[in-house]
Amino acid sequence: MSGLIIVHKPYQVGDHLFLNLNGEVARVHQGLLWQTCLRQILFSDESLFQAFSVDQDCEIYRDLEAEEFLIQVLCGLKSPLVGETEVFGQFKNWWTQLPVGDFKGKFEGRVQNLFSAVKKIREESLCGLGSQSYGSLLRKKIDEHFAKNSDLKICIDFIGAGQLVEEIVPWVQKKWAYRIRCRQPDKVRFEKRFGEPLETLHLEDNTLVSQCLVIAAPLQHDELNLWIKQRSPNEPNANRPIIFDFRHDSLKFQSDLISGQNYYDLNALTTEVEEHKQSIKSQVEQAHLSIQSWKQAEMKRAQVRPFGWDDL
Repeated sequence: MSGLIIVHKPYQVGDHLFLNLNGEVARVHQGLLWQTCLRQILFSDESLFQAFSVDQDCEIYRDLEAEEFLIQVLCGLKSPLVGETEVFGQFKNWWTQLPVGDFKGKFEGRVQNLFSAVKKIREESLCGLGSQSYGSLLRKKIDEHFAKNSDLKICIDFIGAGQLVEEIVPWVQKKWAYRIRCRQPDKVRFEKRFGEPLETLHLEDNTLVSQCLVIAAPLQHDELNLWIKQRSPNEPNANRPIIFDFRHDSLKFQSDLISGQNYYDLNALTTEVEEHKQSIKSQVEQAHLSIQSWKQAEMKRAQVRPFGWDDL
């Protein structure tokens, strides 16, 4: 078997993750922690994991079960928007940028094998679901919201400049102007690939928010409430922006500054899939069967070659 260990913790079960005896993330693991808007995943092996304790709410996977779990995540089978493609791109980016070392050298071959498996499963079982990315869904929602004001010149404010924003921008930038608001605006270089933003502002800039606000940075609820209040028009009848909140805990966000019709939390952004529930269910079941077939084939290969994964 590969010897890979994956420790997984969804954000909704708590804020704290992998603890060593000192109550801090072990230094040797800091570079092996991958995070998305929904989960944290720590990669390890037995030699690194022996002196390491984790929170009781964490899920621990080993060997083929770890690889199976990772394939499910990368296929979008554990995402609110089933079959979404962003998570695969995020992981490939993270793995590519991971410094070359003992861990990466040890598992590079297996990870490339997983990439091939994910591509095959997506092509055979999840074809068509990938178009339901967060970017395409966002574009559809904005179109629906402003359908009666098609001549309105819309600008989209993005809070954040990370990979999620990079993956959403191509879906909207050809149709609408956009601005980036983040803590390090001097490091934003989207214009090279996506077309230059209207403005790149520091998060503390007091420019009024535009018609659309996309939250893709981990702001605390109180911080976000104050931020919106300070940048909204003072007129009592002023139109409030439509807000798309991609934070993992957005379901708990409450504010007297926004209305239900103008606010979409992460869960609400995924309700579109209900219209295609049966079709999606069938495709997801087929994907899981494909993953099981892959797993069985890998087990047979390991049995034929008993000297370990590096002989595969």
